[in-house]
Amino acid sequence: MLRVELWDILFILINLIVLYAVMRLVLIKPIRKVIEQRQAIIDKGLRHAKNSEENARALENLWNEKIASVEEKSADMIAQARKNAQIEYDKMIGNANSEAAGIVERARKSMDLEKDKAISELQSQIADIAIDATKKVLENSDLSSIDNSLYEKFLTKSGDADDSDSH
Repeated sequence: MLRVELWDILFILINLIVLYAVMRLVLIKPIRKVIEQRQAIIDKGLRHAKNSEENARALENLWNEKIASVEEKSADMIAQARKNAQIEYDKMIGNANSEAAGIVERARKSMDLEKDKAISELQSQIADIAIDATKKVLENSDLSSIDNSLYEKFLTKSGDADDSDSH
């Protein structure tokens, strides 16, 4: 049968206390140190990650500001280029219009000169024809005074008719 004695209980308790003390010294304290060291490494890594994240956010904000600034500058440059192109276009159109107007004016003057020259030539030809016709009539007729007056009338009327066309 089993007997429980006080000394046995006392020895078991002492053995348990000694075993606990040895286990604490040999196992628990080193394991706690390792756990604390690892926790310190983890905390250090978390702080480093947090700092890196803050730096990354700051850089991201900085780059976003720079991108916005560059986009604004490029929009301004594009607007200025469009404005300059429109000014150049207007200038070129104005030059072309004035040059075209000059060409048209020169052509009009040339046409007027050609018209005046043609009218002068026609008048000269008409006068030559009238003179020839008058000579033939005078050669065939005895009435030279009547023919001379007819000739004068013809020349006056043909000159007046041509003058009224040129005005």
